[in-house]
Amino acid sequence: MTNWGKPEGPPEADRAIAPELPGAALGLRIGLSLLLGLAVLAALLVFGDVQAMAHHLRGFPWRWLPVILGLTLLNYGLRFLKWHLYLRWVGAPLPWPASAAIFTAGLAMVLTPGKLGETVKSLLVWRWRGTPISITLPVVFAERLTDGLAMVLLAGLGISAYPAGLPVLGAILFGLSVLVLAAWIWPQAESSLYRLAGWPILSRILPGLLRFYESAHRLVQPPNLLFAVGLGLISWGAEGLAFALILHGLGIPLDLSLARRAIFTLAFATLAGAVSFLPGGLVAAEASLAGLLLVQGLPREIAATATVLIRLATLWFGVALGALAWAWLVPGLWRTANIRARPADRSLPTQNAEKGQ
Repeated sequence: MTNWGKPEGPPEADRAIAPELPGAALGLRIGLSLLLGLAVLAALLVFGDVQAMAHHLRGFPWRWLPVILGLTLLNYGLRFLKWHLYLRWVGAPLPWPASAAIFTAGLAMVLTPGKLGETVKSLLVWRWRGTPISITLPVVFAERLTDGLAMVLLAGLGISAYPAGLPVLGAILFGLSVLVLAAWIWPQAESSLYRLAGWPILSRILPGLLRFYESAHRLVQPPNLLFAVGLGLISWGAEGLAFALILHGLGIPLDLSLARRAIFTLAFATLAGAVSFLPGGLVAAEASLAGLLLVQGLPREIAATATVLIRLATLWFGVALGALAWAWLVPGLWRTANIRARPADRSLPTQNAEKGQ
């Protein structure tokens, strides 16, 4: 029977993997990340010489700013499309406005360690339509997985500019491939997981684990995986072009070589920030950006200025959009959504049931 009242909470089997609720503790972590971001900015100003950087900023063609931010918005738009389609593929479709609100709110969660705060998007989906968190949580991880694969490919385009980074890219690609394989072998792993049903400790979380695994398997099917990685190549490539425009605005001649090196540098630095598990990749991403630009022969003040500008136009622009979503869109969604309560499901999903639906 369908009940349209407020649910008491996620199904019991999902509580073990439920994301942390937005609250004081999460707010404190984000606040500390903001302080860390200010410290990184101060370090870049010292490294690049404040006066020299100010000179370059005064001469920067700020009329290009809408184009730069537009390329960042293209990245967010394509990533939103992936998120929206992923929800459909796991059987949890949302209306466009609600889906966009939840996705945009997740942009602020990059300031949590390892971006794990983005898992709160699954909680918001549950709040909207009652879908068990274990079904939609793989969507968040699949977003990061396919983004990582796309950035490895983009970084490979310009690895000749920094050959020492090849082992790092190889290690990241290997790790991501292992995760894809782990989700791909769901049919073989399913029987093994069912054998755990008799274990008292695991029997409580097994239904949620089975749902999680099956959703992950759907998302890594070859057509879905290739489509998502293709979107990632375009979306993150757009941010790479924004970085090329910033470098051109700082006096670097714009040509195909600059575009390739800019895409490589931003992709490699973003990966470095991701594997560091620091909030927003802070410190690791900035150090990688500035360091790679120095390796390519750019003066220290230009490397520092370009790093500040691209981080403002990407990371901090996204955080600002996410903060607006939390302040305006999400509270309204939380108060007014029609919530479909579902009873706690303590039974195991029917093995091999409803495959491909």
